[in-house]
Amino acid sequence: MDLDYVLKIQWDSSTCNQTALSDSPTTTSNNNCCQTLLSLYGVALSQHLKDTSLFRLPDLPTSTSCLSLLQSKLTLLSLPPNLTSTCFHPQTYTNSTGACADIQTREDFAALIGPSSPLDPACRHDLSARDLTSCDACVQAGFKAHARLVSFDGNFSRTKGCYYYTVLYAAGVVNELGPKSKGALSCILALQMISPKVSETESSMSQQALVYGSAGAGGAVLVLCCLLGLCFWWRNINRNSLKVLSSFGLGSDDGRRWRPTAGAIWFKIQDLEKATGDFSLENLIGRGQFGVVYKGILPDGTTVAVKRVIESEIQGDSEFLNEVEIISTLKHRNLVALRGCCVTGRDENCGDGGGRKYLVYDYMPNGSLNDPGRVEEVFDDSLVSDGEFLNRRNPRKIMERFVLVGILCAHVMVALRPTILEALKMLEGDIDVPR
Repeated sequence: MDLDYVLKIQWDSSTCNQTALSDSPTTTSNNNCCQTLLSLYGVALSQHLKDTSLFRLPDLPTSTSCLSLLQSKLTLLSLPPNLTSTCFHPQTYTNSTGACADIQTREDFAALIGPSSPLDPACRHDLSARDLTSCDACVQAGFKAHARLVSFDGNFSRTKGCYYYTVLYAAGVVNELGPKSKGALSCILALQMISPKVSETESSMSQQALVYGSAGAGGAVLVLCCLLGLCFWWRNINRNSLKVLSSFGLGSDDGRRWRPTAGAIWFKIQDLEKATGDFSLENLIGRGQFGVVYKGILPDGTTVAVKRVIESEIQGDSEFLNEVEIISTLKHRNLVALRGCCVTGRDENCGDGGGRKYLVYDYMPNGSLNDPGRVEEVFDDSLVSDGEFLNRRNPRKIMERFVLVGILCAHVMVALRPTILEALKMLEGDIDVPR
């Protein structure tokens, strides 16, 4: 495979520099670096799929050789010499059965997705528009194609493999500009690129330094100091904004890094405390298995519901970020809109509250099912009355499907639980509920 693009494209290698790595392969810095390198290597794998129709490499020696070539390119960029050995396993990219619905070629993929693939119209054209509309449509189409693959496969433990196949197919086969195009790199493969705005700023600073330098030594020193200060300030802002995501430890195992979360606001814990009156009991709305919900009023007068998530063994930072990404992008009549989130003790924007997690939703002033008469108001009367209702739209089967989906979502094996998107499709009857 041709890996010369590693030296040509303007990708952000800051997460993989010498100071960013540690000896432990599970640290946050290593996870961020490995995720970046996985996206970078995905360019070559997408091109390989486009040229050969094969998702995987033919054998282990070929895979080892490709990763060795990738490391040589990274070394030329003055990056550590152990990156590929830390982040990749050669056997992962060789031919094997059972990766995702036994797909081996792009023809297998197209046969499962069908002629009406949602990827074709959404991901075919240029995805580099600044308004992110086209990228958003491609991401949503990717979720639909991924859900369709998982439903065909039937094994939720292979969800990550089906996700990677969807990414490679969209970048290498569907997008007409190819995997090395700017839109495919930043949108489909989620490769962090060097901001052009930073480059323009540095170019402008160099020109101004030359102008003021020619005017006099004293003036040149003063202007140069000001410009350097501005440069460091700008870069610190960019790094701080990236820490909000990197602090979650999103690594290559998450399998859902198409792009940063769109539409979700990162609230400060001080704002949430002020909105809810320091989470007073007077503003307590309800309590569930996974959190406590408080009513709050933001400075602009908007009424919101603030959910303080209860910590558990399976609710880590990456799972919490997955929930934020999914809920902020899904639009459904039975889902309350997510406004934003906060994680205390992880970032200066969230204060120091012991690592608590918060979700901020739109407030729905519809009362509680415990209120008198609310059960009859919310549910179909055929479900709460003692009368005969076999001829009334068969609500018994509807409720049976809802109960089965609920049981499946609480499965003792986490890997067998459906995603939110899959659960919604089961509730709507678009896909069958596994028995």
